[in-house]
Amino acid sequence: MRFMSSGPSAFLVSAAVALAGCSPNADSESSDAAPEAALAVEDAEKAQTDTGRSKNDLFVSGPERSGQLDLNATNLAYLYHRMSGEPASLARMMTKPLGMRFDDEFARRRFLEENFDEFTDLVDEAVAAQTYLVELKGRLEDYDFDREGFPIHGLFDRTMVSFSASESGSEGLDFALALEGTGEMSFLPMSPEEAESLSNSQNSRSVDLEVAFTPIEAGWEKVRSDQQRTVRAEAYRVRVLSRDGNEIGTITSDAQPSNAPLRLYADNPFAKAKLTNPWSADNAPEAVLDRYAWIIDERWQMSNYSDGDKFDEAMSLNGSSAGGCVDQFGYSECQRISERRSDFIARCTQSVPEHRKRDCYSIRSLPYTRQEADAL
Repeated sequence: MRFMSSGPSAFLVSAAVALAGCSPNADSESSDAAPEAALAVEDAEKAQTDTGRSKNDLFVSGPERSGQLDLNATNLAYLYHRMSGEPASLARMMTKPLGMRFDDEFARRRFLEENFDEFTDLVDEAVAAQTYLVELKGRLEDYDFDREGFPIHGLFDRTMVSFSASESGSEGLDFALALEGTGEMSFLPMSPEEAESLSNSQNSRSVDLEVAFTPIEAGWEKVRSDQQRTVRAEAYRVRVLSRDGNEIGTITSDAQPSNAPLRLYADNPFAKAKLTNPWSADNAPEAVLDRYAWIIDERWQMSNYSDGDKFDEAMSLNGSSAGGCVDQFGYSECQRISERRSDFIARCTQSVPEHRKRDCYSIRSLPYTRQEADAL
């Protein structure tokens, strides 16, 4: 078969490219609200009650960390799903970034089987880096002679970097990286003599900002008017580079990079068993409730959860609203899926144990996925 003759090698080469470098679609800006002062890594480990047990019981320590990862839309999705535990569109995330097309279902399933281990290696790399880097765009403001240095536009107390979810193949809300502590590094000290030399040698004040950070936790957060799937991180170093790649200076904060393993969700969303389609399982209603318990039980809440971060608000804005369904599947197909989902909910209430019947109604707010469209 033409496709399968180049499948595994195409996956490895293309996926390696996807993991390297920064996403050109990243967009950074200040968050709407100032953060609480000095949020530390330990904040993410505060115990919260979750279905009768501590939320911390749902998490485990990740692998030992080494090496460097340049963040982009694809590996941020890996990092987010593994840290948060949100169900992942596993098959789609293996194929969409590579632009894979299949002659038939046999070829698709064969590709997933033969390349699954390589894919999970990429996920493991995304959660095991010692140094995480993201590149932002910035600008040096007018030289401050009193403070002797350049204020930097582009770094805020809490700098939000947005990424499209479509690049990674993950279905649902778009992604964001919340860099806390960058405001402390928004000033580049420099003597007047050095500043004059720099100004004379540069045609533009535009700079690249290479931010080093430590991921802390992941979940949903309201960003401007939309909910986004957010990785909260603590920044500790900024390298200021000219547009031709020459280093202008480095700024460090009081925060120290952490060597500790990342805090990962115990139930791995990228486990091979998650390749199965719960919507077409023998006991589909319970399989769907089990797969999406993360959303139904509101495990998406982070430790900095606020009243503005509402599940129903997220769903009505862009999670599984009619607009999101139509954008993904088209009006006619969306109408079909919506009608079938209503039938599925009725089937759920009639078949699951009494204590789970209430959860059946939460299905109406789940994100629409290709798995559901294929099954219903």
